Amino acid sequence: MHINTGEGEGREPSTDSPATDPHGTATTTTASMKMASCTALLGLVLLGCLSDLAVAQRRASCGAYMMTGKTMTIACPRNYDPVCGTNGRTYPNECSLCRDFFRNRALDKKHDGRCVRIDCTGFLKPGSGYNIPCGVEYNPICGTNGVTYRNKCQFCTAVASGVEVNLQKYGQCFQQQQNYNIDCTQQKGGNTFCTSEYNPICGSDGRTYGNKCQFCNAVSRSAGALLFRHQGAC
Repeated sequence: MHINTGEGEGREPSTDSPATDPHGTATTTTASMKMASCTALLGLVLLGCLSDLAVAQRRASCGAYMMTGKTMTIACPRNYDPVCGTNGRTYPNECSLCRDFFRNRALDKKHDGRCVRIDCTGFLKPGSGYNIPCGVEYNPICGTNGVTYRNKCQFCTAVASGVEVNLQKYGQCFQQQQNYNIDCTQQKGGNTFCTSEYNPICGSDGRTYGNKCQFCNAVSRSAGALLFRHQGAC
């Protein structure tokens, strides 16, 4: 009896075997790898090109200006709505900051409002959708407008809202205690006729009012936002 122990022996290997085909599947696999590498490289290039814009769009909306294709000749409006740049410069509005951004991609908007002596990074004006809720901790900050803010968050929120204020000192404003010396409850409305008597009062807006009557008129027109800073001219 003859037992064949070499079954298949002598047969030619299949031409569609990936292990033995030097020009078929192996070539396709190499091409696929090259395409994947090119795709990944293209993705990295695009990411690198857009990364700076994405940084600025974190707070500053510069994308609309980029799409115009006129990055070096942006005509900005003259409205005064100050923003603070990460370079420590106060810009009259966001458009002016974006104009510099296209020259220096490392630039970003630090916060809304003027640059101040406290780090208010990330604070944007109310209604922007990125408001930072303030806690109740009491770490008072005295502003140059004579107002004591409960903490840094409340101070920076005021800055981002457009209040013309800067850091005067850490702690309470001592002169805020004198608020009780000015009683405007007896004066109704903001158009009371006032005499020309000169007994100056400095308001929290940094403006000097000629006398109590003029100050109380301003308090009424401000709906209570104006506070007494101190007696005498600012």
